[in-house]
Amino acid sequence: YRGRDGVCEDCPLAETMQSGEITPVEYYDSRFEAYFEERLYPISGENGQAGGFVLVGRNVTRTREMSDKSVQNKKLAALGQISSGVAHDFNNVLTGILGRLQLLKRLTTDTELLKNFAVMETAALDGAATVKRMQDFARVREGTDFESVDMQALLEEVVALTRPRWRDGSRIQGILIDVKLELPPDIYILGAAYDLRRAFTNLIFNAVDAMPDGGVITIQTEIKNNTLIVTVQDTGLGMTEETTERVFDPFFSTKGVKGTGLGLSEVYGVCKRHNGTISVTSAVGQGTTFTLTFPIAEKGISRPPVVHPVIKSHPSRILVIDDEKYVLDIIEEVLAEYDHQVVAFTSAQEALGELKKNPFDLVITDLGMPEMSGWEVARYVKLDFPDMPVVLLTGWALEMEMDAVRENGVDLVLQKPFSIEDLEHTVEVATQKK
Repeated sequence: YRGRDGVCEDCPLAETMQSGEITPVEYYDSRFEAYFEERLYPISGENGQAGGFVLVGRNVTRTREMSDKSVQNKKLAALGQISSGVAHDFNNVLTGILGRLQLLKRLTTDTELLKNFAVMETAALDGAATVKRMQDFARVREGTDFESVDMQALLEEVVALTRPRWRDGSRIQGILIDVKLELPPDIYILGAAYDLRRAFTNLIFNAVDAMPDGGVITIQTEIKNNTLIVTVQDTGLGMTEETTERVFDPFFSTKGVKGTGLGLSEVYGVCKRHNGTISVTSAVGQGTTFTLTFPIAEKGISRPPVVHPVIKSHPSRILVIDDEKYVLDIIEEVLAEYDHQVVAFTSAQEALGELKKNPFDLVITDLGMPEMSGWEVARYVKLDFPDMPVVLLTGWALEMEMDAVRENGVDLVLQKPFSIEDLEHTVEVATQKK
């Protein structure tokens, strides 16, 4: 026992000697910065008792990382399912709020009222963006909306945008926080600049919160094997091992009532959608380092700008179906301003009956309704009126290519919550299709 009276603590030998069964044990060895598993196999003697043992050890660091990643993905998928259920109802409510606010803005020239309406509108749009980000956590988006992003320019922009928080805000509190950048030029990745800005903004804010007495945030980039490595390091309080293991969990927060617990989960989701990775190392009193990796891309890969042609719609008869009355009221009022005649129903069955009796130029239907879904409505419409354009309204994040959408009888999709301009433009495009 090497100077001891018995086996060392947590050694599988004692349990194997007592039970005669294979005993596994897993531990972290700081000397190698790796996890190891040991399995002790008993060797039976002539009398059936354990006459010896075979100890097999292996490095399980990679296996553990894969397992942790699988668990994290399952947690994010669960969040995606929860947020999907919330999104439909919440976006319906926001559609009513935003639509009513935008109509009210058209009825007044009072500067103070318009200012208050703008604040309310911004708050509602922020709520819609939060729901969308929650849904994005569990979804790997295709790179069709990605473009070449200059990471040096993006990170410098993020530092400038967050300066009121890390410099001005800290000085008001009597502390000093500095941000150091070590960014070589001409490093590009294929991605969504908006998402990347939010991710690095979250990391900087997280670092600021971890340095109540001030400190330094260092952001570095380097390329290894066609991979961009970005590190965001702070000299703050650091985290315990338990906190480090949970830091990417949705809704986990160390900030009490001030935190939502979505910030670092959002960063994890952004990395995942960009075919990248994120890891964290931290120790109490020694600061924290986040390491992000992304595949590099060539300079200049970008999407052509989307230009909506100016289309002048003519007054149309429009059949609108939504199980929420306040959503119908908003749509009816908005389209009436553009001289459209709207017939609205909360019942899909009644609406389809009306369609068979009277002519219409366009059908607008919600996706999630109790009697039948918007997909079913579209298919019924196309059976009797194959040339009738159908617009699908949805509060859910729709993960379908437009070809698949059209195969289900839908010509256009309008995401809730939508603006007055979005609604009218969609109607213009749809009525031109007929």
